[in-house]
Amino acid sequence: MSFLLFAKNKLSRLPYPVGWTVAQLPFSYRPGIAGVYNRRRRDIAAMSQLPGPQRQKFVFAKVTSIACWAYNNVPFYTDLYMAHGVDPTKFRDFQDILTLPVVTKQALQEVPIEYRSAKLPRKSLENTGGSSGQPLNFYIEPDSIAHEWAHMHSIWQQVGYRSNHLKVVFAGRSSIRDVLDYDSVRHHYAADIYAGWGAVADKIMALPSVVRPKFLHGYPSAIFDFVQWLDIHGHPLLKVLRSQIRGLILGSEYPTPEARARTEKLLGCSSVSWYGHTERAILAREIGDKSVYHPFPSYGFVESIGGDDGNRLLGTSYYNRASPFIRYDTGDLVEAESADGIVESFRVVKGRSGDFIIDKAGNKVFLTGLIFGRHHKIFDYSRFLQVRQDAPGSASILIVPKGQGREDWRSLFDGSNLKIDLKFCELPEPVRTTSGKVPLLIKEYR
Repeated sequence: MSFLLFAKNKLSRLPYPVGWTVAQLPFSYRPGIAGVYNRRRRDIAAMSQLPGPQRQKFVFAKVTSIACWAYNNVPFYTDLYMAHGVDPTKFRDFQDILTLPVVTKQALQEVPIEYRSAKLPRKSLENTGGSSGQPLNFYIEPDSIAHEWAHMHSIWQQVGYRSNHLKVVFAGRSSIRDVLDYDSVRHHYAADIYAGWGAVADKIMALPSVVRPKFLHGYPSAIFDFVQWLDIHGHPLLKVLRSQIRGLILGSEYPTPEARARTEKLLGCSSVSWYGHTERAILAREIGDKSVYHPFPSYGFVESIGGDDGNRLLGTSYYNRASPFIRYDTGDLVEAESADGIVESFRVVKGRSGDFIIDKAGNKVFLTGLIFGRHHKIFDYSRFLQVRQDAPGSASILIVPKGQGREDWRSLFDGSNLKIDLKFCELPEPVRTTSGKVPLLIKEYR
């Protein structure tokens, strides 16, 4: 186990003064992380200045390098490339990397993890896709932590974050002690999102003023609901947060535009969101327009290729030699702007393959368009909105009301031009995944 993984797993519950002291040391000077972190920060800065042809050369070198490694060390890619008559060791220019076959999650799921991984002495196991019903396990290398931090800090800095700033994180951990748990390695408080917002609010309110947070970080659905709960219940913490919170760091979910705008207004701050996967093949951040994502060419190669159902988003991870993802199909359909064969920005227009329901004609109705592409007054009266397919042509809109329930939910939802019978059901709390996330599409509910 590397020092970074040891610290992450074993040193996270040291007292606050220890964590605060460590947080004052910039990542660029931290043992075990500084070398890779500084190289990636230089790559990020350099790529923002490179003209198109030189950016192509950078991408070509990185993709060719990982493809050659996979060809020589990972049986899955050896067999795949030989079957397609592709030899990355003979690549000479940018167009050559576009001959590499596209890899889907299903193809990786169908083979053992060791067959699609390299034999490296240091690696750790990761898993993704549980909330989408498509789990996939794979390995990562220890250096990926420093690589990830360099890029994430570049995103979070857009709302003023620095690594010595204190955050409260709203995520899905079930091992939190006493509602609010300090993590000395990451220098943040983790909130127990299952404890009830009253308990969380009281704990944050009880913190000494010198250790109150400057940022809220985590699942957008949880952050938005917490802040709106403070407003609805007149909790004094809202006034405190409004004076101290500098920004919202929104990860792991698509931020509902209406709830995002309300929360920013309540706190008087801005927010930043990004697009990424546990597979670490793509990382893209908002720069100007919300929900328009700009990939880091220093992180991975991002492509948009046409298909029968639209333009699909592909990603290639440069640095994971343990379980490579090369021309990996994310399952997302996008509207993309590209230059010199490299995606510069994109907007997700249809969610991942699970995020749709079926109408009476057997057509897919993608929830990104149905829920976020229409103006629904229902957002003004609900804390959470989720969708469940009951049968082809029939679906339920699951609503957690904001305050008292209503009898006219149907009139608040724009269901025009749909070949779907809709039912509206009130719930006291949203349906969550085992990791604590609030998915838009509910695949199984009792």
